Amino acid sequence: MANLKDIEVGNYFICNLKDYPTGNCSVDHDYNKTIKLLCPIVHNKNSSDKAYDPSNCFKYDGIKDEFIINNKQNYIHTSLPGVILTNHIENDTYNLSIYPPFVVKEDITIVCICDSEKGNEGITPYLKINIKKARGLNNNLEGDYIKGCDYGNNRGKFQFLTKPVKYISNPVCEVNAYPGDVVGINCNSYTTKMQGARLEPESCFSMVYFSNLTMQFTKTSVNNIMPNAKYYPDLTPHPGNQNSKMFLTSYLLIPNDIQRDILIYCHCSYNGNKGLAIFNIFATKTS
Repeated sequence: MANLKDIEVGNYFICNLKDYPTGNCSVDHDYNKTIKLLCPIVHNKNSSDKAYDPSNCFKYDGIKDEFIINNKQNYIHTSLPGVILTNHIENDTYNLSIYPPFVVKEDITIVCICDSEKGNEGITPYLKINIKKARGLNNNLEGDYIKGCDYGNNRGKFQFLTKPVKYISNPVCEVNAYPGDVVGINCNSYTTKMQGARLEPESCFSMVYFSNLTMQFTKTSVNNIMPNAKYYPDLTPHPGNQNSKMFLTSYLLIPNDIQRDILIYCHCSYNGNKGLAIFNIFATKTS
């Protein structure tokens, strides 16, 4: 079967610049689709091959130094705080996924650039993503932010969740949510390096700690307790792959058909210290 450059399958849009190293793609962002970019690992560079660093999408070999945003160079977290970037190396290919946040202050265009292979140095393979201004999925914001716990304590222009906190002084953060809400958790600081940061379970919100409003918790798939829930990113890390980077931000879209009140949590871990994010999900919203 012939390789395809622009692939749409299920809820994925895949820009395959691994097999089309002189090509380009353009896509309009849709919260119902995951955007993936496949870039070749170029071995003709002077520097040694390195894995992706997900904290800034383009700060690694295989991708140029920074995003190009509206013809300006900008760090992605400055323009899109709360963006999720996931990546791993597979079959000699960089696999990058991008999940824009649910609050976007203005229309924005991102251009993602792969390295050029030997013999194609004058050609720039790229993916262009057009993202529209957004204020949540159901106008369910609190102020200008998504409900959630941010143990990266991002504030000011970097704030995207309602509760930026420090795990040292606030080891427990609670959020009340209702059907149709989007909630989030973040363990990453955009301004301060945080040693040993991890989101647990590693695949939160795909997996969560769940309780029937008791203090006995079990780790389970979120779809076991909310079958129609959607989570972002919609993949798990690759723990056996040393070139894989874990994501530190995650969102959960609560379905409209909640049958009972639910209590779930995830937490941020920092070299043994924890910041707990508890989500009280109520079946009905009181007036």
